[in-house]
Amino acid sequence: MIKLDYTNCTFKAAQLRWPFMVIMIVLFVACETYDEVKKPKGEIIAEVGPNYLTAAELVKVFGEDWRLKKKKVNNFIRIWAKDKIVGIEAEKVLSETDKDFSSEINSYQNSLLKFTYEQKMLDTALSLVVNDNEVLTYFNSNKKNFELKENIVRVRYVKVPKKHRSLNKIKYMIQYKDDSKKEKFFELIKKENIFCEANDSLWHKIADLKNLIPFKLYNDEHFLRNYKYTEAPDGDFIWILYFTENILKKGVAPIDMVNDQIKAIIINQRKQQLVQSLGKAAFDKGIKNKEIKIYVKD
Repeated sequence: MIKLDYTNCTFKAAQLRWPFMVIMIVLFVACETYDEVKKPKGEIIAEVGPNYLTAAELVKVFGEDWRLKKKKVNNFIRIWAKDKIVGIEAEKVLSETDKDFSSEINSYQNSLLKFTYEQKMLDTALSLVVNDNEVLTYFNSNKKNFELKENIVRVRYVKVPKKHRSLNKIKYMIQYKDDSKKEKFFELIKKENIFCEANDSLWHKIADLKNLIPFKLYNDEHFLRNYKYTEAPDGDFIWILYFTENILKKGVAPIDMVNDQIKAIIINQRKQQLVQSLGKAAFDKGIKNKEIKIYVKD
């Protein structure tokens, strides 16, 4: 039988075999302790009541070379010791009622079980495939949720030396309207090794475009309503921009721009519906099997 000794509880810091000052912290508190506590195997670095910090634990935290990390290890030991001694003091001071966490533990365990069960069911039953018709249906029913907060554009742009022999030709050809002229434009760009971005399917926020290219517009909306072409000098180069399409702020974002967002919304809705159906099925089964008994009448 283990005998209780109501003597002072002592914190001991072991000598760490380091080429620096030996750590020795002694805390005196009035608390209950055991005469016989089974000590862990291996080198003990610090002791607070029945709690031991071993070299093996420090290896887990800091690696095999933990003895070289003096400052970090010192701080860790102090924090560990403070945590343990506060726990011992709390054990002594608090009443049995204060220390009864059975209700909280049961509630937390039930929450973990519920969450794990739902995740397992979602992993096996949730479809992550969203087809184009589902995206289109959601988009058409919720256009007000996709109102633009800034202007967006489709644009072609090139960066050409100011003295390039084909500068005027490029200014004209970037405004191509058919596939034949488009092909000739790209042939010229490739031949002259000109930097070019001309993806007519890609939407850009006008603000993001301005961060990339040093062009200035007196009034963005006025320009986009009335013009398609602009230039921007940049040292020995000149940027040439041709806007093929735009949607001004407060308009509805194009579906291809919000496609991924809509798919994520639809999948999240499926999750919520599946979780609700799981809960209803479990409830109905509990009532049927008389595992649920409700004594208050509706």
